[in-house]
This record gives sequence, structure tokens and C-alpha cells, in this order.
Amino acid sequence: MIWLAMLADLIFLILAFWIFVIILKLFFVKGYRDYPPFVPTFGQTKRLEFNKLSEVLQNSRKSLTVLDPGCGTAGLMIKLAKKFPQHNFVGIEWSKSLYRIASFRGRKLNNIKLLCQDFFDYSFADVDIIVCFLIDPLMKRFGEKIKNEGKKGLVVYSNTFIIPNLELAETIKTRKFFMFGNLYIYKL
Repeated sequence: MIWLAMLADLIFLILAFWIFVIILKLFFVKGYRDYPPFVPTFGQTKRLEFNKLSEVLQNSRKSLTVLDPGCGTAGLMIKLAKKFPQHNFVGIEWSKSLYRIASFRGRKLNNIKLLCQDFFDYSFADVDIIVCFLIDPLMKRFGEKIKNEGKKGLVVYSNTFIIPNLELAETIKTRKFFMFGNLYIYKL
């Protein structure tokens, strides 16, 4: 029983330290001021996003390129890459630690490319589908990049956050939890 209490204390200390490091980085590391810290996606919206993308990828006769800017540990990209080896997947993460985790997780897959860089430096010209979970301060600039570089027929799936300067094609309401919900779909 004492081991369980010690384990709980250790987990609490690790979590507290992790939060402390993020707070320090917010003050001292420019990237943390410009981009949000990692927040994993979960729940009904993530399942809906996966199902919608699976349907599109399953029905495509040509090989598609799917981009996840801000992919974190690349959970969605890896799951899709395993299910659809005929398509190409690109995950971009600016955090080196998350990139390393994603690279390790996707190391055996030939159809996934993971990059450690700012996704605003990546060209969207050859991308067929973008799937993202970003935050409001980035969305206007992100929308401009899509309009400037995206090719005709590009489809964007945005989890939770609206891209204000793109024309919305469809909204799927999933709001069950106060912070996360709704899948927004845009088509160029």
C-alpha cells in the first residue's frame, strides 16, 4: 500500500515539474510564446476526425498527401499511416522532444514523414488534406498560408478551432466537453 502512495507522489511531482518547465519556457523561449504547448486530442471529435479521414482515404483512387501541422506525438498520423499504406502522411512538430517521440513511434512506417520545424516554413503546395488541432491566435495566419499556397481541392479538417479567413464548407457539432468540440471542414 505504501508503494502505491509513493507512486502517486512521484507522478504528482513529475507532473508539477513538467508544468513548471512549461511556465518557465513561456517566459524565456520565444517558440513557447508563439506556439501553444502540447495538448493531446481525445474523445468524440478525434474519433469523428479519424473516421472522416478514413472514409476519404478509403475511397480515393489516387495516393493522397495528408499533413498534420503541430502533430505532437503524431498519434493520428501513425494510426492513419498504418491503416492506409498507399497514402503519404506528413507530421510537423516544432517541439524537439515531441518530435523525437513521434519519430520513434513512426520509425517502421515508410509512408510517414515527420519534420521538426515551424509549419509556417513548410509549403502546402502538394498537400491534399490538412488535419489540425491548433489554437485561435494561429488560425488567421494559418488560413492566409492555406489560401496562398493550397491547391484547388485541398480539404482542411480543423478540430475545435475556426479558421476565420477561409470559407467554411461544413460544421459537425460534437461539443460534449466544454473545452473541445466541433469539427470544421474547409474546401478550396
